[in-house]
Amino acid sequence: ERLPELTKIEREVALGMTTAFDLHYRLRPSLRRTAAELLTSRRGIDIDRQPEAARRALGEDAWEIVRGDREPPDDRFAPGIGLAPLARAVAALESL
Repeated sequence: ERLPELTKIEREVALGMTTAFDLHYRLRPSLRRTAAELLTSRRGIDIDRQPEAARRALGEDAWEIVRGDREPPDDRFAPGIGLAPLARAVAALESL
């Protein structure tokens, strides 16, 4: 039997790759929560209080997705994130 959390994440990734709206409102919150937890527990960095340190630790691909001041997309139906930038962002999270 599949874990419900895994199914949820798979759905968020698929949707986040489809539209900018789903990237911002579905996938981004999960990635931001994961980034915040990893930065705090492994690096002692608060993603909101130390954004420059978080940016350096995560790299540009991951930071672009999880930064707190990221604006919602102007075009909800614009393409979501591509596979290569998503893979780099996930790799950055894994490297923390």
